[in-house]
Amino acid sequence: MLKSELNRYIHDWRTRIFAILIVVIPLLDFIQVLFSQDFADAQYRFNPIVASFLSGSQAEHYGQIIFVWFMPILLLGLCADRPIRDHKEQYDIAQIMRLGKKRYYLVGLMANGILTFVTTGIGLILNYLLALLVFHGGKDFLTDDLENSSTLTAELSWQYNHTVLTMLMVTVATVLLATVFAFVCYVLSLMFANYYVVYTVAFVVWFAQIISKYSTTYLMQPLIEYGLNYQIPSALIFIATSGAIIGLGYWRMVMWHGDQL
Repeated sequence: MLKSELNRYIHDWRTRIFAILIVVIPLLDFIQVLFSQDFADAQYRFNPIVASFLSGSQAEHYGQIIFVWFMPILLLGLCADRPIRDHKEQYDIAQIMRLGKKRYYLVGLMANGILTFVTTGIGLILNYLLALLVFHGGKDFLTDDLENSSTLTAELSWQYNHTVLTMLMVTVATVLLATVFAFVCYVLSLMFANYYVVYTVAFVVWFAQIISKYSTTYLMQPLIEYGLNYQIPSALIFIATSGAIIGLGYWRMVMWHGDQL
């Protein structure tokens, strides 16, 4: 059933468009950084971690800003709002009668998770591999942290000394975060089955977390001054919020509801 559901998504033109968009945004960001760089002197060439997509505001990564702020649209467009279309076409009723509510719910979650994990992973990994290749040997971090001992914490110092490992950790965190939020968007689509409501609620849930004191963005950006004292609460809040919505969706759509979603 999972394979069949994945094939259904993959052959959907809308899923393909948003998958391409998620992969292309980091690549376009890399091109922008590439054309803004002077390669004559390695001293002023970006370090690959700075040239990478997830560095955010450093080196004017406007694509990263779009990716973060509009993540609900990207994930809903990719696959998470599919239950709304299925409900309008009554496809969900046929599937529930064949599979049961629990399996229908879980298969949808897994399909969304796999597509989101693979798509976001491809875009971010390709971007960083290009940064490593093209900006190899670059020394410019676009910051005075290295010269200012008052701002160079032990955590930041470790990141500057282990840039590849830092990017690996941040990339994995970002891909997992996007995957979990795709679960959230999918569950919202199941519960409300209305584009206006789902997109609005998804944005409210997402924005409430990225603009808070313990912003989710702290988990998606390397070389920032917000260390574990902010990142751990941020991760816990995100996990708790997402878990609550996914759990509520399971209770509402599988345990409490009637014979159909």
